[in-house]
Amino acid sequence: MYEEASNSNLIMLLHTAIYPFIAALIVSFITGKLLRTSSFLGYLGGFIVGLSLIHSGLSLPPKQAIDYYSVSVIIGTFVFISLHLIKNSTTLRYGLCTLLTGLSFYFLLNPVLKHSGVHMSLIWSVACAIFTLVYVALSHQKTHDTTELKGLEKLEPHTPMIGLMIVAGSAAPVISIGGSLLIGQLLGAFAAASAGYLLVSLITSNRQDFSSAPAIIVLVGLISQSHVLADIPLSVMALIAASCFVTPVVRHLTQKAIPTIICQAMISIIISGFCLWLVWPESSLY
Repeated sequence: MYEEASNSNLIMLLHTAIYPFIAALIVSFITGKLLRTSSFLGYLGGFIVGLSLIHSGLSLPPKQAIDYYSVSVIIGTFVFISLHLIKNSTTLRYGLCTLLTGLSFYFLLNPVLKHSGVHMSLIWSVACAIFTLVYVALSHQKTHDTTELKGLEKLEPHTPMIGLMIVAGSAAPVISIGGSLLIGQLLGAFAAASAGYLLVSLITSNRQDFSSAPAIIVLVGLISQSHVLADIPLSVMALIAASCFVTPVVRHLTQKAIPTIICQAMISIIISGFCLWLVWPESSLY
């Protein structure tokens, strides 16, 4: 019995952390060579690997709410492209991105909310889209020439992705214990894939503008689904979502990577601990 439990835990660790991390390393390295820059496709590739391993019933075309993360990855790619290509009109750029982002959340949430009416799905989709685009706007800063940055300064352009990785990693145990092991594992896979992407990006000293845009779409999808799909309390979901803004706000205030990362880690740990206390089941976990 204990051997079976040990094997099960090992498989869960491989699917949640190790394989997404390795996949992100490989995809980031390959796309970095082809595109001559670290590519957001690295962490998206790692996440898709984790999704296919954790959610064994993944189907294309999608049939369940979880299946639509593959669509979110595609939409996130189009959002990134739109942010890069549309430079003359800020209104058009963010308007199109809001529409695409809202569509992503509609696909993720409507299968669960459709019994409440189309209006409820639209309200959630618009709210999540606005949240996401506000984050993208706050996180975007003038691109640094990373070849001129030295030491820990090289972390600064990557702080948005580091912040999202911390939020996902700290939220994973909360969601796993509080409502859904599946979504908790997906949060872990997202954090692991982000770590692999960041490692390659830091080694190669490359980055892309708006590289965190697809990531925040996936992360907000996971956070919102934890409430509508896994019945995580709205207060817990709101606290985790709000913690995403720690990095862009502190980054604007300090313009330094290390204080920003430390603030994000401390606040995420505090929120995670408090949320674990809120969702901890009365009965034994075993």
